[in-house]
Amino acid sequence: MEHIYSDTEVEFAQYIKENPPQKIWYEYIDYVFDYGSFYFKIECTLEDVDSPHIYSEAVIGKLTKYKEAFVAEEHTKLVCQDKKIEKIFISRAVLHFSIYDEFSKTKQFLNKARQKLKTFLTRKKDPLGDMFAKSAGMYNTFVNHPQSTEAKNTDPKYSNLIDCGLLIRVEGKFLKAFVEENGYGFQIWDDKYFFDKIELKEIYQQYELIEI
Repeated sequence: MEHIYSDTEVEFAQYIKENPPQKIWYEYIDYVFDYGSFYFKIECTLEDVDSPHIYSEAVIGKLTKYKEAFVAEEHTKLVCQDKKIEKIFISRAVLHFSIYDEFSKTKQFLNKARQKLKTFLTRKKDPLGDMFAKSAGMYNTFVNHPQSTEAKNTDPKYSNLIDCGLLIRVEGKFLKAFVEENGYGFQIWDDKYFFDKIELKEIYQQYELIEI
C-alpha cells in the first residue's frame, strides 16, 4: 500500500520553499506554516496499511492548506519567525510489521515476575509496564529506507511506502517536520527544533530524502 504525497501536497511544499512563512508553529501533532491570512499544516493522521495484523496503522504527515488565519492556542509553541527556507525534502520510508509472536507460558510468567520485582524495588507505579507484562505476545514495527536490504526483503503483501512528512533546512539547520518510527506526534525534547546535519546520520540511513 502507498501513502505518498499527492501532486497538490508537493505543490504546497514547493510554495513553502519559495515563499517562506511569517512564522512556524509547533503543536505536538502539527507543524503550522503561518502566512497571516492562511496557513499550511503538516499533521499526524492515521491511515490503513497492509499488515498481518488488523489493528496496524500508519502515521503519516499529511500536508493541508487552510484558507483562514491561524490562531495559536495555549500549548502552541513558536518555532521561528521570518527565517529563510533553503531546502525541503520529502521524508519517505517503507513501513512493515512482523508476524505476531505469542509468548510461551514460561515467558509470560517471567514477564509478570520481573514487573512485580521492578515495582517493588522502585516503589513506583508503572501502568505501561504493567500492561506489557500482562500481554500474551507482541509484534514489531519496522521503518526502513526504501532502497535498503531490509525493505527489499520485506514481504510485498505487507509492505507500505509512506511519506512521513518534510525535512526542512532553515538557515543551515534542519527542522524534522516528519513522523519518526511510525510514532504518533512529532517528538521534541527540551524545545529543540533544529538540528545540525551531523546529528541526522541515522535519519539519512533510515529515510529516503527527496528534494523538492
